Amino acid sequence: MSSNHLAHERVRHLLVVGDERDIVAYARELQPDLMTSVLCTHQEARKMRTTDAHRRVVIVGDDAPVDEWVAAARFIHSMDPVDRVVSYGEEGQEPAAFIAIELGLQWHSPETVRAVNSKRLMRERLADAGVDDTPCLEATTAEEVTAFADRVGYPLICKPGQGAGSQGVVRLEGPDDVAAKLEATFSAAAGLRHSDVLVEPFHDGEEYSVECVSEAGEHLLLCVTKKFLVPGQFVELGHVLPAPLSVSDEQRILRTVTAALDALGITEGATHTEVIVNDRAVRIVETHLRQGGDRIPYLLRAARGSDIVAVLARQSIGVPSLGDARAELEKAADDLTSAAIWYAVPQAAGEVLEVRGTEDIKARPGVRDVVVRSAPGDRLGPITCSGDRPAHVWAVAESPEAALNIAQSAVADLQFIVAIPGRVG
Repeated sequence: MSSNHLAHERVRHLLVVGDERDIVAYARELQPDLMTSVLCTHQEARKMRTTDAHRRVVIVGDDAPVDEWVAAARFIHSMDPVDRVVSYGEEGQEPAAFIAIELGLQWHSPETVRAVNSKRLMRERLADAGVDDTPCLEATTAEEVTAFADRVGYPLICKPGQGAGSQGVVRLEGPDDVAAKLEATFSAAAGLRHSDVLVEPFHDGEEYSVECVSEAGEHLLLCVTKKFLVPGQFVELGHVLPAPLSVSDEQRILRTVTAALDALGITEGATHTEVIVNDRAVRIVETHLRQGGDRIPYLLRAARGSDIVAVLARQSIGVPSLGDARAELEKAADDLTSAAIWYAVPQAAGEVLEVRGTEDIKARPGVRDVVVRSAPGDRLGPITCSGDRPAHVWAVAESPEAALNIAQSAVADLQFIVAIPGRVG
């Protein structure tokens, strides 16, 4: 057993605020007598595979105010004193911060959660700390966007002030685009119950994401992942890790990301940070108080032997974990394995009749998984956000280029048979 596991404050009762994900099950494997309670919304409760393993599941309304979450947590604590509060996704993070204060437990502060989840507040924090001086405006009208463009110039990037999945993100090349494209962003923001839109200069460069774990204010870079976008959009089409980077560029990214985490007051847990890199600077796009999406944790574990879920599970029960995570990275340092994921882009719109090729693709060397989300009866259409992607394949190989080739070739061979008005094709 690692020395990290020899001495830590035992967590007997863990309160999970929001989606439990797979992390709680892993924590229970590490500590079979762990008591867990879940406090979540109706929407999150519907995602739960089973409630039997928990001492209790308490559900609040999807629009419940923070005070209601805190009151529910007080009730849970009165029945069985809570030793630790965790939250693994955006929905539960702000309530968890106030619950931790109420119960006298450690977690992210409300100020940190708000700064991470509000793109405007993040920009202010990063600028004040000298990390990234990208100007921004939280706009409520097209006129405000035009005035901002007069000051900083085009092109601009516009996105909901609080959002995910690349929904409503548009690029404005000039004044004509303000009228033509901006309504989509305001509509997306309204649908996310946040009426403001964040506007900032568009930065050219290569896009990457960075997985980190933090403990007691120390940040460990697990991996940098290269990101590919659907042409002409901001939805991810694929990822490959570790990103093919020079040592100097990787160090530039590491310095900028760790400075950003410090500026935002992040001291514990997993973070997923997106950056744009060019010859002049490393620009922070956004960061998240969670592991990355798009199966990145699976790719990371397969290629680099680093398991974010295991780190979070250990941290959830109070076990220091940075030493183990660092040892896993060092052990894999000479391993040339890479991993990639690629998403399908529909070539035609219509009702899905059949999806062919899945089983043959699963048997190919290097392919680790094939996931088809679109079943017969579903409709295929344009990809406007991450949820529109109908399928993906992820693979491992000896190099980033080889892993990408396997995943891309496999996705290309998936056949979506769709019914189009007037014909089948």
